[in-house]
Amino acid sequence: MDHRKLTQAELVNEARERFGDDPMAWGFQCPSCKDIATGQDFHEALEKHPRTHARTNESVIASDLLGQECIGRTLGALAKSYTGRGCTWAAYGLLPGPWEIVLPDGRSVHGFPLAPKDGAS
Repeated sequence: MDHRKLTQAELVNEARERFGDDPMAWGFQCPSCKDIATGQDFHEALEKHPRTHARTNESVIASDLLGQECIGRTLGALAKSYTGRGCTWAAYGLLPGPWEIVLPDGRSVHGFPLAPKDGAS
């Protein structure tokens, strides 16, 4: 997938145009395995496989992961015996992105591309 640089506002506008106003319906596509996951997918996965932030010990929520990690990381893909949905890819890993999102404070974070409108589950 090609690198793309856009502002956070541009990303939100494009997601709203494609999927509507509810972020739980926004889909992002893993550049490695091509799985498409929505905010709702992550919400349901975290109910079954809760995670906490290492530094704060607070619960991870769907918006912490959506567009940043393949859903396989939440579903258990890091375990050697995993054979389920998704993979271990993360946008902040060794091979970042492929999208670069510029935040209002000027910092950039990497993310997955938005899924095609007809491909969101």
